[in-house]
Amino acid sequence: MSKPPFELRAIDHIVLIVDNLEKAVQWYAEVIGATEEKSLRQYGMVQLRTGASMIDLVDVASDAGKWARPEVGGGRNLDHFCLEIGPVTRPAMQAHLAKHGLKIEEEGLRGGAKGEGYSWYIRDPWDHQIELKTDRI
Repeated sequence: MSKPPFELRAIDHIVLIVDNLEKAVQWYAEVIGATEEKSLRQYGMVQLRTGASMIDLVDVASDAGKWARPEVGGGRNLDHFCLEIGPVTRPAMQAHLAKHGLKIEEEGLRGGAKGEGYSWYIRDPWDHQIELKTDRI
């Protein structure tokens, strides 16, 4: 089996489809702690910094973001994405998520890129499933 001529390192960014850019930027800042890194609003898009990675949000309800509209409703999405987070207690995480009206869909020990850790599955208002994973609680 041949190998590619490059080293695979990590996920650089993901692109999420939303229908209200400003609401999405605010939600990801308040709930996840992401910060706006680059405004590309002329393309219906904002890039958010999430630690070493990025989440790009594209507003497909806007004329500027129509380039990312799926050909059919629900035509593109992903199962979930996982964000590595720092240590947190279960009560602190539960309180934070409850403050934002978020239901924990699943939680428990899981494996990942950096080994075993505890994680919580939630959904953003656009129905993207997010796994928040810490190395220890």
